[in-house]
Amino acid sequence: MSIVHVTTKKELKEQLKTKKMVLISFWAEWCGPCKMFARVLNQLNDECNGKVKIVRVNVEKSPEIAEEYKVMGIPHTRLIIHNKLREPIIGYVPFEKLKQMIGV
Repeated sequence: MSIVHVTTKKELKEQLKTKKMVLISFWAEWCGPCKMFARVLNQLNDECNGKVKIVRVNVEKSPEIAEEYKVMGIPHTRLIIHNKLREPIIGYVPFEKLKQMIGV
């Protein structure tokens, strides 16, 4: 499964219609830590293919989604497990730590 990029609330809502764990990553092109975290997300996607659905939201292109999820800084990650929104993960997180945090 590839990483999905969304720009509208409607697109995000469609991506959330799943029984899988969803990881929503908020980012911006100019953000250095976001670029580093993108590599972590690619590695997670490759290693945990099928277990986690990864959705990326560019905060500059989709400020209304960022506002809805109360994004104050980036990278900002939210997990949805069993349709329940978990506490935010703020900042860059190394691959092994992220795997441990989300339980995959």
